[in-house]
Amino acid sequence: MEGPGDFYATVDVIDVVDGDTFRAVVDGEKVRVRIMGINSPESGGFREEEDWGAEAKAYARKKLEGRTVHLFTDPGDPAYDQYDRLLMHVVMENGMNYAVLAVAEGMAHTYILRQQELTIGDTLRKAEKLAKAERRGMWAAKVHD
Repeated sequence: MEGPGDFYATVDVIDVVDGDTFRAVVDGEKVRVRIMGINSPESGGFREEEDWGAEAKAYARKKLEGRTVHLFTDPGDPAYDQYDRLLMHVVMENGMNYAVLAVAEGMAHTYILRQQELTIGDTLRKAEKLAKAERRGMWAAKVHD
């Protein structure tokens, strides 16, 4: 399978934490996976729920929960974040990168750190620009530039 970086693992998504994080089993161990390149509104739990948080979580559940996905690293980026979550690109069974799809549908923002040269960065930025222009998802009610 082709991906944006090196293949890491094929996993079954156990449950969705929010629009940008899920749990899966990797090598027999239950781990949290943070989807690289996006940030979705908070859906509650440890943090206060934000506008579109519940919708973003429901969208991730529909697209990911109970499904098999392929995880890929990004060249030059660590495999784990500061919260000990796997930091991965997520490619769904249909070959779509989940981050690009979520941003294009207005369920997440593009999230790229200043020092990152994310492989799919340009694609994510274009998807967000289109989502804003077409007022998809969280952009439906927002006034933006």
